[in-house]
Amino acid sequence: MRVHRFLLTVALAATLTPGPAVRADLNYRAEISGAEDSDLADLLDRVSELKTLENKPPASEQALRRRADRDLARLADAAHSLGYWDAAFSYELDTGSDPAKVKVTVTPGALYHVASIDVLGPDGQPLSGGIGQSLPLKPGDPARTAPVVAAETALLAALGDSGHPFAKVENRRVEIDRSAQTMNVTYTLDPGPVQHFGAVTVSGLERLNPAYVEGRVRWQPGAPYQTQKVEATRRALIETGLFSTVQITPTPDPDHPENVRMTIDAKERLHRTVGVGLAYNTSQGPGARLYWENRNLFGNAESLRVTGEGGQQVAGFRTNFRKPDFLTVDQDLLASAEIVDDKPIAYHSRRGVVSLGLERRFGSELTVGAGLQGTKANVAPQANPNPTTAAAPTQHYSLIAIPAYLKLDETDNLLNPTRGYRAQLSVMPAHTLSGPNLTFVSNQLSGSGYWSLGAQQRTTLAGRLALASLDGAPLALLPADQRIYAGGGGSIRPYGYQLAGPRDIGNKPFGGRSSLVLNLEARVKITDTIGIVPFVDAGSYYESPLPQLGRTLLYGLGLGFRYYTTFGPLRVDLATPMRRRSGDSPIQIYISLGQAF
Repeated sequence: MRVHRFLLTVALAATLTPGPAVRADLNYRAEISGAEDSDLADLLDRVSELKTLENKPPASEQALRRRADRDLARLADAAHSLGYWDAAFSYELDTGSDPAKVKVTVTPGALYHVASIDVLGPDGQPLSGGIGQSLPLKPGDPARTAPVVAAETALLAALGDSGHPFAKVENRRVEIDRSAQTMNVTYTLDPGPVQHFGAVTVSGLERLNPAYVEGRVRWQPGAPYQTQKVEATRRALIETGLFSTVQITPTPDPDHPENVRMTIDAKERLHRTVGVGLAYNTSQGPGARLYWENRNLFGNAESLRVTGEGGQQVAGFRTNFRKPDFLTVDQDLLASAEIVDDKPIAYHSRRGVVSLGLERRFGSELTVGAGLQGTKANVAPQANPNPTTAAAPTQHYSLIAIPAYLKLDETDNLLNPTRGYRAQLSVMPAHTLSGPNLTFVSNQLSGSGYWSLGAQQRTTLAGRLALASLDGAPLALLPADQRIYAGGGGSIRPYGYQLAGPRDIGNKPFGGRSSLVLNLEARVKITDTIGIVPFVDAGSYYESPLPQLGRTLLYGLGLGFRYYTTFGPLRVDLATPMRRRSGDSPIQIYISLGQAF
């Protein structure tokens, strides 16, 4: 009986004892108003915890107020960084609505400006030598903090370029004059001694010959020290793709006090790579590419790449070999061989191509190359430019050509340029050794430019003009795979591959002897990884050796989507022709890696 009463008491107590409180988070929406400067408004939205943590509501009104109180100091620091040193912030909290509302009001005040910039030496006297004349900060600029730090970095770089490898900042003083609404900045620098380039030591290598690294050095022994020469050397080594990291460090040389020892510490990447690539477009269908590469075949950075490619219209096997520093630094020996079964809509070509050439780089911008190329092919044309005659028979030919090219690249990125320009000229005289007796010259000229817009540079305008011309042989005798075509990805996207030009009565392109391609697009970043690209493409190919500009161009519009990765943008482009002809698809779709140009 007692046990029964005990159990009943325990059960009743458990029933009446309140359980743990159920948490009810306070959902809210935040608004920041009063900032007329768009840069200030954007920055406040980015740094505000109230805005960035809206999807993580606090547990109570008190917690929300604590979040808002912390935000005021954060927002004030952000306003100061843009030159609004009198900015004041307040907030109002309305918990009667669902969700709750937090309204932050900013009173920016006056925009302060830079009054003076002084660059002093360790003795407190103005530093001589013109240091500080070209800085990202100058009197009259808005009194922002980022240019103050950037100017300090620029001062050290200027000293480094004038022979001072051990320059350092002793002090940076920023004074805000609230009565005058100005900012005064004083830098105190210790330049250190003037030095010259001395002995070079290479460390960190495993299989690569140190002589290859030494060949990339952009300074001369005994020359005055220059930071830009050191950075050019580091960049030249990184761009080879052989190294994961490169550090170049100057250290004093006790045996030669006027020189600095230069230590290059380079960590090698894995030399062998296996990769795969996938692509798709409406007119050519899906395609895949598999490659194997060794970037240090014999220990002197020799590169060998073997590639297999397959798709609805192409199957091929290619081998490319590059030997750097052939006979002299920055001159490479190139060799390649390929066997391809190519079946676009215009022809069916089965060919083998071998080539041997030299490529010479002049700095990081200019590249010149020339070589010897042999081709053996069987080509079955699929189109006939003259409907009154029978279709052309299969063409069997072999030819020898001397391709030469010149490339100029002043852009900031290979796969995703945002500023600068590119230009390329290629000329290829050719003569057939079998088949029709032909001698002709193919020429191609192209140029593209890139311009970033806005303070955040989230929009890039990109434009390209490309011309091609072939002279010396009549169109009817030219092998179909040696003719000029236009259309498709990287060309005139609203029209299918090879389809932007004249066609026969079966709507198949028969090619020409010249072409014109115009591209214009705006690359707009919505976030750091997502972007859209509206574009317009125009052009055509022509039967004459020069484009007939008086004829109506084919043109169309499109919209692209970009997903930006560490190895380049993933591209999806949709395009539609504005001059749609019979047989033209209403929409073309392209999926690949890298920008269109």
